[in-house]
Amino acid sequence: MGVASGALAARLKFDAVGFAIIGIAAGLGGGLVRDLILDYGTPAAFDGPWYLACALAGSLFSFLISPEGPWWRRTVTALDIAAMGLWAATGTAKSMGYGLDPLPAILLGITSAVGGGVIRDVLVGRIPAIFGGGPLYATGALVTAIITWVVIALGIPSPFVLVAVALGALLAGLASWRRWSLPKHGEWEVTMSASQLKALVRRTRRSERERVALETGAIPVIDATTDDLADDVSFLDPDSGQYAERTFHDGDHTEGHDRSAGRVVGTQGQASTDGDATVGPNRGDADEQADEQEPPAEEL
Repeated sequence: MGVASGALAARLKFDAVGFAIIGIAAGLGGGLVRDLILDYGTPAAFDGPWYLACALAGSLFSFLISPEGPWWRRTVTALDIAAMGLWAATGTAKSMGYGLDPLPAILLGITSAVGGGVIRDVLVGRIPAIFGGGPLYATGALVTAIITWVVIALGIPSPFVLVAVALGALLAGLASWRRWSLPKHGEWEVTMSASQLKALVRRTRRSERERVALETGAIPVIDATTDDLADDVSFLDPDSGQYAERTFHDGDHTEGHDRSAGRVVGTQGQASTDGDATVGPNRGDADEQADEQEPPAEEL
């Protein structure tokens, strides 16, 4: 980690202090965050001389030599990926030793692996590489952490943890070589008008009710006073005892009719479109039928 961060510090023209701070932050930052969350006491990075010594040695090496070329970049990338896998496995195992549940243990394993890189990127004023467009280090750390948890939880011998490290590093290496990256967020624009959205919702609701009725043989219950789907169904008129079809023509509806003009059609009656509903047979026709059915009284 310190060597890889030293290459970044060299591009940014940092001095020796900048190299040292960037190297320590990148190499030990993830473990520091993990130990602080676990309330471990003295973080492991400060519990002995070796962690700090290795981070400073890598920073010093990059500061003094500053090699260039494709071979050097591939070597640094390989070392960085290997360190990522080891930190992910170590962080997961340590979190499980503290009795954490699977998800927190895996999360702290990932934090141990990539937390230092995030701190480094924030210190140099750039968006962390794991947030998009960079190598799949976080994904590789996730794979390593999950396999490590499975190995420890099932009681598999500890050497198999190296398999988890190798698989996570292999995934990160392939992603770096093939330039793989996770899909980025896409913007979904709504181009439908309010009336079109309303019509779409009504069609969806009607289709769902028809499907349920077809599957279950049930008759859907519709509140004619509040449900806009009642505009298209028949209802029982309480006065005449006949079923009638009520349709409203909405001025705001997609078809562009006037909602103020209601229309009620009886089984044998005429339609009224002036807002007053006429239910049942026409009055004039009813009188004529009554006259035809009643014979004239005979004169005595």
